[in-house]
Amino acid sequence: MLKNSIRIIFWVLFFGFFLYKLIPKFSYITEGIPDYIGKKLLIDRFWFVLHITTGIIVYITGLFQFIPYIRNKNLLRHRKLGKLFIISSLLCILALYFVIPGNLCDSCRPSQYFVTSLWLLFVLLAFYFIKQRKIALHQRFMTSGFICAAYFVTVRLIDMFAMDFFFKITKNESDAFLFSDIAAWLVPLSAFWSYWFVIDRSKRTTT
Repeated sequence: MLKNSIRIIFWVLFFGFFLYKLIPKFSYITEGIPDYIGKKLLIDRFWFVLHITTGIIVYITGLFQFIPYIRNKNLLRHRKLGKLFIISSLLCILALYFVIPGNLCDSCRPSQYFVTSLWLLFVLLAFYFIKQRKIALHQRFMTSGFICAAYFVTVRLIDMFAMDFFFKITKNESDAFLFSDIAAWLVPLSAFWSYWFVIDRSKRTTT
């Protein structure tokens, strides 16, 4: 019961903040992509739009994939949405490799390339392990892939609430933005795998 309540609270907060940041972007449809984003060429705009649209699909399918009650209620739907999640992830990752070079935060790019590559690795491993029928590993790597995808949300949470902390670590603005960018994906990934390390270790000690 407690786990279900935590999951519900997490998803409500996650999508609430995601929509809070996403809804203003709908103005791009009527007003076009702002010049300050630097996407003036048609091909640049294509990759940018592909990144946004596939990212939205990843988040929505993630909601259905990672809540056990919804996932286990219809396994056929779960498999179909899993394929959609993976395909959308791969398209979003591809688009990101073209979008990142033009990002406004120069110092953040190494972190962004790294987390995007991790996302790709995790999705491929999740696909591999489901083919091997290793369900637990499949679930863990799918979740890890979603954590990387959730960078869009976590990095903006840090921008809003935690940048003072990183400016205390270093007075150099570029370094502060780089450290905060790394924390946006490294902290949740570390917490997730640390949790499973503790669970696995406790299982071994009790058997």
